[in-house]
Amino acid sequence: MLAGVTAINKQIQALAPVLNSPNVKDGAAVKSSAADVPIDILVKKHGDATYVFAVGMRNAETKGAFTVAGLKGQAKAEVLDENRTIDVTDGAFEDSFKPFEVHLYKIAAK
Repeated sequence: MLAGVTAINKQIQALAPVLNSPNVKDGAAVKSSAADVPIDILVKKHGDATYVFAVGMRNAETKGAFTVAGLKGQAKAEVLDENRTIDVTDGAFEDSFKPFEVHLYKIAAK
């Protein structure tokens, strides 16, 4: 338990400048592949990057189709603390969610 809380605390401290920035209203949208498994999102901008915080809201798997406003062309979404990236085309990308899974995306401006 201590290791888990310590890891979350470290992540919150690292993201503090982002978390303290204003929310971006209508900054992104997401559609869940499972009608009974919504995905909740929060969008922030910090520096030259857009951050999308997403969580699957039910005890079931789903896939999210994201659209981030204002992004054109090709980009990469870094999935923070997961050692992977996702291709983003004109602001659109997809990702899978296990039950109650959280993903934090950072998309840097080109």
